[in-house]
Amino acid sequence: MWAGHYAPLSVLLPVRLQEAAPDHKEITFALVSGAGAVVAMVAGPVAGAWSDRTSGRFGRRHPWTLGGAALAAVALALLAGQQTVAGMLVGWCLAQAGLNTMQASLTAELADRVPVRQRATVAGWMGITAGSALLPVFVMTRVVSGTGPGFVVTGAVVLLCAVAFFVLTRRSTAEPEEAPPAYAGRLRRADFLWACVSRALFFTGWSLATVYVFYYLVDQVRYEERFPGKTGADGVLEVSTVFTAVLIVAALLSGVVSDRTGGRKRLAAGGSVVVAAGIMMWALWPSWPAVLAGTALLAVGQGAFLSVDQALVTQVLPSAAHRARDLGIVNISYTGPQTLAPFVAGPIVTTLGGYETLFVVAAILTLLAGLAVRRVRGVA
Repeated sequence: MWAGHYAPLSVLLPVRLQEAAPDHKEITFALVSGAGAVVAMVAGPVAGAWSDRTSGRFGRRHPWTLGGAALAAVALALLAGQQTVAGMLVGWCLAQAGLNTMQASLTAELADRVPVRQRATVAGWMGITAGSALLPVFVMTRVVSGTGPGFVVTGAVVLLCAVAFFVLTRRSTAEPEEAPPAYAGRLRRADFLWACVSRALFFTGWSLATVYVFYYLVDQVRYEERFPGKTGADGVLEVSTVFTAVLIVAALLSGVVSDRTGGRKRLAAGGSVVVAAGIMMWALWPSWPAVLAGTALLAVGQGAFLSVDQALVTQVLPSAAHRARDLGIVNISYTGPQTLAPFVAGPIVTTLGGYETLFVVAAILTLLAGLAVRRVRGVA
């Protein structure tokens, strides 16, 4: 699923749109990614609500995971042949519908199957799968030439992994423990709101910082001039490799520490601070060594925040009967910033101070996310 989300947004779409509209690449990327995010904001909660009501031999979640993967794979294959902005917009919207159908059902599996005392550890394992975006990027930059094979490989990864999950896992039947009766009503709804606000701030900051990373490396860091013979896609691959290697360690350690200590909020808030520090390194020192160092900090912070925050969110859901629906709403805090970030980042980069201003704004929002998560009262 993460391969389907990240590989197109990090490299495949920026490269293809740069070829289609080189003089308006930022605006066209904003249009395509923003339209896809709008579709995602609708698809997630709707698919989640239907998933909660699904019954049958394959359970509530599996049909939606597999169906979403199939739609995403078809859409990504269609994107491989598109050369116009309009064609890419339609294809990416279809891909986002499928990917967010998957996301609504898969994130509900964590709450369905895993006891609270193990959720941050399991969420850490789930978080490291974000590194799967490396595979299509690697194929495009090292094995074959062009973005078309990258789209095809990405769709194949999404579908084959979904089929494996469908075949090799049983439908979820366990109902992990509910919150104690005293933790209900207004307090629970307030905590759910603060958790959503925290995630929205974090992902808005994250999206602003990373939405134009391909163009940042080419235009600001001058990666292609610094390393003749290499392209911006090579730079993204190297950054992604560093990010993934560090993320694996950070996410797993943070999840284990959170489950063993019972603490969620402090680790999540600390992660937001570390991410802000990494973003500021990009802002202050647009050089290749600083990019790699900042990327390592981003990975540490995101690993800590996501593994712990995902577990925290499952503990403040308003209703066990509507987990996938509510988690679909939570996922808007991920897809919503995708809608906002390109439209905000584009004018900042082109007219309001460039990448330095963009990164400062992103860092501030990330810090605010750490403050917001501290307002959750029902979780330690």
